[in-house]
Amino acid sequence: MSLQLADDLSVIDLGFSYTKAKKGKKFYLQPSISGETQPLFDQNIKSNDFFYNEELFIGDLALRHSEIKYFTLKDNKSEAMTSEALLKTGLGYLNKSKPFNIVTGLPVSFYFNQLSDMENMLNSIADSNKYVIKKGKGNYSEIKLNINKYKIVPQGYGVAMDYLLNPEGKIEKGYIAKKKILVIDLGFYTLNLLGLDKLEIMKESTSILLGVEKAYRLLRKYLQEAIGKAPNIYEMDQYVIRGVYEEFNIKPLISKAFRSLAMQIQNEVDGLNINFDYYLIGGGAAHQVFDNLNFKNKILFDQLAQIRGYEKVGVRLWGRT
Repeated sequence: MSLQLADDLSVIDLGFSYTKAKKGKKFYLQPSISGETQPLFDQNIKSNDFFYNEELFIGDLALRHSEIKYFTLKDNKSEAMTSEALLKTGLGYLNKSKPFNIVTGLPVSFYFNQLSDMENMLNSIADSNKYVIKKGKGNYSEIKLNINKYKIVPQGYGVAMDYLLNPEGKIEKGYIAKKKILVIDLGFYTLNLLGLDKLEIMKESTSILLGVEKAYRLLRKYLQEAIGKAPNIYEMDQYVIRGVYEEFNIKPLISKAFRSLAMQIQNEVDGLNINFDYYLIGGGAAHQVFDNLNFKNKILFDQLAQIRGYEKVGVRLWGRT
C-alpha cells in the first residue's frame, strides 16, 4: 500500500478553464469562474458548491446561478481579477488555517516574465486578512492561509513528472527519463510545448496561444450556423461533455472543431523540427485531439496528471512528514 503524502503539501493548477487542486486524497476541481451572489433556494445548493466571503459564488455555482459572472482570458493569471478568490477558495478548502507547502505552475513562455508576479500573489494571499468560505449547505469557515514554502514550475512539467516519478518523488522510468520527451499540454487558452532532454528543459520549449478556446470558437460558429444560437465560451464545457445542446446532437460538430485544433497542434510540433522519443499529451481536453495527432510513442494523460506531477515534485523537494 502506498504511503500517504505529506500532510503539509498542497498543489494547485489555476487554469483558464478549471482550477484543480489536491492535498493527499482530498481534491478541489471547479471551473475558473466566479460570480455575484444572489438569494438561493435551499434545494438549489449542491454538496460541491462553493461560496467565498459571502460575496461571490465560485465555479459551478457561479455558472448556474450568478447573473453577473467573472471569467478571464488574461494571460497573466496573477494579475487577473478572478485569480485571488479562486486560489483562496481552493487552498482554503484544502488547508483551512494549517501551515502548508505549495507547488503550482505557469505557462512555459510566460514563466520568467510572470514568475515574480506569481510569487508576489502567493506572498500576498499568505499575508491577507482572514476570510470565510462555505461548501454546500455547511457553515462558513474562517480561513487565514498559512503558506510555508512554495515552488513554481513550468506547466507541462507536472505531466512529465507524473509519468516519470513514483509517489516517493524518485525516478521510476529511468530509461525514458534519459530520452527526449515532448509534453504537449493542452490548456484552455495556451498550448504548452515542454521539451525535456535527459530531464533538462530544452530551450525550444514554448507556449502558444492555441488552446481549447480555439476549438470552442469554431464550435460556436458551427452551432450558430446549424441552430442559430450558441452558449458563451465559459459555458461550453458542459455541452461538450454531454454532446448535446438545445436537444441537438453536437458530437459531429465537436469532432470537427477539435480535428481542426489537432491539425494546428500537429503543425506547431512539426515546426520545432526535433525528433522526440516520447510525446506526453495532457490536459482536460487532450482526449479530443489525441487520435488526430500523428506521433510515435504518444501517451494520453487525464485532467489531473498535472497536479499529480506537482505533488511528486513537492515530495521530491521536501520529502514526507
